[in-house]
Amino acid sequence: MRYNRLLVVRLLRLYWILLLLVGEIGLYYGHVSRCKWPSLQAYDEAGVAPVHVALIADPQIVDHYSYDQTGALLRVVEFFTDIYIRKSYNVLQTIRQPEAIVFLGDMLDGGREWGDDQWLEEYERYKSIFRNRSPHTVPVYDMAGNHDIGIGNTVVKTALDRYHKYVGPTNQVVNLGGHNLILLDSLTLESDTPAVSAASRQLVERLANETAEKPRLLFSHVPLWRPDGTNCGPLRQSPGGSLLNRRGYQFRDQLFQNTTSYLLRSIQPTAIFSGDDHDTCTITHPVPSKNGIRRAVEYTIGAFGWASGVPIASYGLLTLYPEMGLPAAHVVQNCYLPYQLGIYKVYAVSFVLSLLIVAAYCYRGSRSWHPMACKPSDDDLASEVSEGYGRLRLSPSPSPRAEGLPLPLPASMPGKWQLNRTGFMLRVLLAMKSIVVVALPTYVACLVYFYIV
Repeated sequence: MRYNRLLVVRLLRLYWILLLLVGEIGLYYGHVSRCKWPSLQAYDEAGVAPVHVALIADPQIVDHYSYDQTGALLRVVEFFTDIYIRKSYNVLQTIRQPEAIVFLGDMLDGGREWGDDQWLEEYERYKSIFRNRSPHTVPVYDMAGNHDIGIGNTVVKTALDRYHKYVGPTNQVVNLGGHNLILLDSLTLESDTPAVSAASRQLVERLANETAEKPRLLFSHVPLWRPDGTNCGPLRQSPGGSLLNRRGYQFRDQLFQNTTSYLLRSIQPTAIFSGDDHDTCTITHPVPSKNGIRRAVEYTIGAFGWASGVPIASYGLLTLYPEMGLPAAHVVQNCYLPYQLGIYKVYAVSFVLSLLIVAAYCYRGSRSWHPMACKPSDDDLASEVSEGYGRLRLSPSPSPRAEGLPLPLPASMPGKWQLNRTGFMLRVLLAMKSIVVVALPTYVACLVYFYIV
C-alpha cells in the first residue's frame, strides 16, 4: 500500500473534513436553529399575527483603532473577525427570516476618528458584511453608537453630520407590530451644545406631550442608569453580575441618573432595549405614571462579534403582537452564537493529536522489520543496517527483498531497526502534507460558501 494511501491518513483526512464542516458551517446553523422566536401561547391560539424583529448590538468591526495594529497582522485580525460576523448574520437571516432588524449602534470601532475617505472605505466594508438579503421587504434601522459619533459633550460634530448623510437619522419613531419603537439618540441628548442635542430633546418633548396610543419601546445605545450593584440576571457572562458605571474617553457605561429619570417620565416606555456594554443584562426600572409606579424591563443586548471582550457573542429576538382582541404585547429571547475561540482551540488540539498519531505510525514503521505504515525502501533498510551495526553492507542492486529472499542479518541483531531520524521526519511531513492538502481546501470552501449563498 502506498504511503499516501495509508488508512491512518485517510481517516485523518475524513476527520478534518467533518471537523471543518461542523466548525465553520454546522455550528452556526445549529446555534441559530436552536434559538427560536419567542411566543405567547394565548396570542398564537387567538390567531394574532406577530412581527419578528432581530436585535443586533455593537458589531464594532475591527479596525486600526481597535488594537493599534497595522499591516498584515491587522488584516489577519480583520479577516477572522469579519468572517465570523458575516457567517452569523447570513445564517440569522436565512434561518430566522426576521421582518425587521434593529442595530443598536457602534458599527465601526474607530468610526468617529476616521476622516471621510477612510470612513467611507470602512463603511463599505461594514455594508458588505451586513448584506441585507431582502432589502425590499425587510427594513433595517440603524442607531448611532459612541464609537460612531462620540457621546455627550464629546460628540464629534463632523462624525454626526457624516452619519446623518450616509447612514440616516439618529432619531426615529417606527410603528411596527402594534408598537411604537422609539429609536432615541441618547448620545447627543446629554450634550450641552444645543446644535447637537436639539433633535433628541425635541423628540422626547414631543413624546411627553402626546398621548401614547400604542405601547412604546425605547431603544438607547447606552443603558439607562441603575443603582450600583444591580444584578443583571443569570445570562450575564462578565464577572460580578452587574453593569458597571465607568466613564472615560468617549464612553460611558450608563446614562446619567437625571437623564434616565427624564426619559422614563417623558416617554413612559413599556420596555427598554440597549447595547454598548457588550454583555447581556436584564433589569427593571420604576416608571412613574398617572396610575402610580409601574415596572419596565430593560434588555441590554450582547455584542454580535467575538472580539468584543465577552467570550460568547449574542443577539436578541423580539416578537411583537399587535392589539387584536388581546392587548398589544411583546416577548424577548436572548440568543448565543458559536464560541469562536473554543472552535480554534478544538482545531489546535486536533492538529496536535493528528501530528502525534502520524508520528506514532511513522516511528513504528521506521523501527520495524515489516512496518505497517511509513514503509522504508530497500536502500533505507540497507543504510539503517549499515549505520546501526557497522559490520553489514547490503548492495542495493540486486535487492534481496526484490528477489524474495530474506535480508542477511547477523545473529546478534535485535528485532528492531535503529531509528532513522531523517527518514522519520520526512515521513511525518509527507503524511501531514497529505492531510493538509485536503483540509485547507475544505476550510476555504467553507468560507467561500458564505460569500455566495
